[in-house]
Amino acid sequence: MTIVPNSDGNVAAVLESAHARFKTVDRPIPKPGRNELVVRNHAIAANPVDWKIQDYGFAINTFPNVLGSDCCGVVVAVGESAFAGVIYNQDINHGAFQSYTILRDIATTKIPDDMSFEEGSVFPMAMATSLIALIVCLGIPKPTGSVIPQKSGLLIWGASSSVGTSALQLARNMGFKVFATASPAHHQSLKSLGALEVFDYHDPSVIDKIVAAAKSASTPITLGFDTVGEGNSANQAAEVLAASGGKPGKLALILPWPEGEQPEGIEISETGAYKAFTEYAELGKWFFNEYLERCLANGSIIPAPKFEVVPGGINAAQSALDKLKAGVSGKKLVISVDGNHPH
Repeated sequence: MTIVPNSDGNVAAVLESAHARFKTVDRPIPKPGRNELVVRNHAIAANPVDWKIQDYGFAINTFPNVLGSDCCGVVVAVGESAFAGVIYNQDINHGAFQSYTILRDIATTKIPDDMSFEEGSVFPMAMATSLIALIVCLGIPKPTGSVIPQKSGLLIWGASSSVGTSALQLARNMGFKVFATASPAHHQSLKSLGALEVFDYHDPSVIDKIVAAAKSASTPITLGFDTVGEGNSANQAAEVLAASGGKPGKLALILPWPEGEQPEGIEISETGAYKAFTEYAELGKWFFNEYLERCLANGSIIPAPKFEVVPGGINAAQSALDKLKAGVSGKKLVISVDGNHPH
């Protein structure tokens, strides 16, 4: 594959050792292997796992390294086609926080011409995580071209995050009536994405209210996805399934079940974006190379949540992670590498 680099070289936010702060350096433009692409990044999104890897030192064993999993830019060997991609193999050439990143071809989606690079960076990893949660963990069949109404409802606990909004749109396209939880500030936007009802997860009566709403809609909730993975979220989601849908129910988790016994009659499993490109690679290829590209083109899936640009380009990678660690709700923090917007 021929690389046609820009004149700006490859600027990278490098993690030189475990627990270190990023250092911005110039490094060689990486060369792709078989079934790989080199992308000139124009926008890079930060994920909570990025600061957790930096702080806690898990998931990476070699240094120096480049973190980051969501990017959007131009495949330099293809020309002016823009792609969004998810990174699941964390090493210095595959990390997102640099000007040029290697992506596996099955982990990329061509974005529409009228979509900005920043919009294209907000959803790749979230979509992969949601794909595994819904189709593998919950056993929902792959969506077809038409929406087929389902008899059961689906609960998304924590629907305002990038994973939550991705799962919501996929579940809606699969024909489910979606019952979601989020902070009140995000309720209207989640309804616009297709949620039937949205509830405040801080409400002490939230479980009873969800169960009552499902009963009123004649839609038992038998499937659920906890995208939060903190506090009592997994237990609360399981309580909804047990009270509304009866047994058996299925619950997908973004993080492992917390300490304590798992509820009887609820099948619990953990999702993971990387699974879409390893043991379920054929599923991931279909989703990213075909289904998601088609849905973005026809508008049945839109970039969500809204993004906020952290100014400073690659130099702002550390600031983005610090801000994310301090707490961000209902939006995605994005680095605009060169200030370009719609391509």
